Amino acid sequence: MVSDPACLSAQLYATKEPLAVRVRTHKLFTQPPVDFLAWVLGHVTWRGDERVLDVGCGSGAYVEPLCGRLTHGGCMLASDVSWGMLRDVAAKSLPVSVVLLNADAMRLPLPDGCCDVVLANHMLFHVPHMEAAVIEFYRVLRPGGHLLAATNARDAMRAFITEMEQAGRALGCPGVTLPVSPHVRFTLENGWAVLSPCFPDVVRDVVESALVFSDAAPAVAYIDSLRPTYEPWLPVGIAWKTLIEQVERQIRAHIVAQGAYRVAKMGGVFIATREM
Repeated sequence: MVSDPACLSAQLYATKEPLAVRVRTHKLFTQPPVDFLAWVLGHVTWRGDERVLDVGCGSGAYVEPLCGRLTHGGCMLASDVSWGMLRDVAAKSLPVSVVLLNADAMRLPLPDGCCDVVLANHMLFHVPHMEAAVIEFYRVLRPGGHLLAATNARDAMRAFITEMEQAGRALGCPGVTLPVSPHVRFTLENGWAVLSPCFPDVVRDVVESALVFSDAAPAVAYIDSLRPTYEPWLPVGIAWKTLIEQVERQIRAHIVAQGAYRVAKMGGVFIATREM
């Protein structure tokens, strides 16, 4: 499911709301505070006239921070396989330098060497054949161009999955085991192996932080936004609503006992450069 384009368009990323919940949560509750998008883009020395392709642009989180760097005639091509995501991007007040493209990362309808920078942030793990997408990223980059591919560590935010499993056991299903997050297909630990066959020059940078909640509601909202991924794995007899209610009770109890609910995470970015 997590790498099926039809499912991504129709369920996981049909609209911006679930993704927006997760983006907002990271923005508001990360400690120590970090502007992750700015941090990722800071790995390129921008001239301002670059041609940038944002593959898997989602709801357009990078549009505003990127356009702020394209100050000398640069342009951005925001691409996603989901029409729902692109409709949400189109609803923004976009500068004329932003063009939207509905495209598959494995078959980009672009000429060779047409981009100075390719962004592939938190999206490669959704692509059925990651190697094919990486070949496409390499193809559309000019010599000396950069690929920025942000992702998480394998165990980042594992606490949310554990919380759901504990809720299942509390509801009388001791054998509840949910799959690990789909992001494990492309993580800070294994990303180099995916990128290096095409890009001999790959550098990794990381930033450690945590989500810290003093109230259960935003943590529960984050977990609830993952419903399309995890609801199919629930045992017969446990409804998603019932599970979420139990998760909320657990998190509230944790906050009462510990003063806060902390979810460790490590994010980072691979910077891959096409040789001259």
